[in-house]
Amino acid sequence: MTNILSPGQIIAENQSVKKKIVALPDRKYGANHHIWDNNGTWWCHLSLARRTGRAKRIRFSLRTNNVREARKRRDLIMNANEAKAKALIKSWK
Repeated sequence: MTNILSPGQIIAENQSVKKKIVALPDRKYGANHHIWDNNGTWWCHLSLARRTGRAKRIRFSLRTNNVREARKRRDLIMNANEAKAKALIKSWK
């Protein structure tokens, strides 16, 4: 089940580097917000909000062709801190 988040809700925060992953409005994409199918492989796109007001955009492959698995992986990443997120992405290779 996909967790519905309020716009601007902080999903993950890493105190050591002062970065946050913020949920964006979910009206257009519904359950597939932040993910897209690129020739059969699902990818994720997130923006890391910084205290400076600037955002860092990151894109990475979810390494699956199954939309349900892609949603689960996206949710894991969005609920993890930065170190855990990197480890998860690396483990899917």
